[in-house]
Amino acid sequence: MKPDHRITFFRFFSFSGLLLLSSLLISSPTFANPHEYLLDNGLKLIVKQDHRSPVVVTQIWYKAGSIDEVNGVTGVAHVLEHMMFKGTEKVPNGEFSKKIAAAGGRENAFTSYDYTAYYQQLHKRSLPMAMELESDRMRNLILTEEEFSKEIKVVMEERRLRTEDQARALLYEKMMTMAYQSHPYKNPIIGWMNDLENMRVGDAQEWYDRWYAPNNATLIVVGDVDADEVFKLAQKNYGTIQKRPLLPINANANHKLSHPRLAPKG
Repeated sequence: MKPDHRITFFRFFSFSGLLLLSSLLISSPTFANPHEYLLDNGLKLIVKQDHRSPVVVTQIWYKAGSIDEVNGVTGVAHVLEHMMFKGTEKVPNGEFSKKIAAAGGRENAFTSYDYTAYYQQLHKRSLPMAMELESDRMRNLILTEEEFSKEIKVVMEERRLRTEDQARALLYEKMMTMAYQSHPYKNPIIGWMNDLENMRVGDAQEWYDRWYAPNNATLIVVGDVDADEVFKLAQKNYGTIQKRPLLPINANANHKLSHPRLAPKG
């Protein structure tokens, strides 16, 4: 039986095409290694240059999530995430989102077991504004009883809607409780309803004071930017924020947290 040269020809050029495509992708600037910096106050900065479109995404990740909560105040990490949009002296309640929207951008936040993060996606020319807004609320957030009392009700309704009214979510919650009986993962990120009902604004303030510091955060910027220019921008906006003393993860003898990393305020 004679070999089918058409198949051999097709296989050769298919393989060659795959190698060429892989080479182009690997050599593309989009896949270049990110640039990493460390500010004097401990803030880590990671910049990924991608010049395909004039868009930028900036994120701030705090190394604090529901794993760091103590029984009785479960859900406080997520509650504070909501409260972070309630304003500072410089940027009143609601103005943060309005400014981002006016620039044609979008923003949101999310809380997980091990971290809490905030992000903005917008045109590259608005990156200085976004970074100024985000750095301002890292240490200047104003928490009031009035705003907290309204927002905690929003969070409780979110729990009812996404967990208590969803059979699959309830099953997952019970499964995590059984699987992690001696680990903080046993508690839901949104918190137990009883804890939410009894939570006070002081709990959110204590969480904010304890965890929201530059040396407990990583700033990520991806998009049509110059890495060194982003570093200068980060220095300008975040560089003046004082770092706070960090504790080893197991240094919890005098702090009622599962895995404290920051010393208490004062």
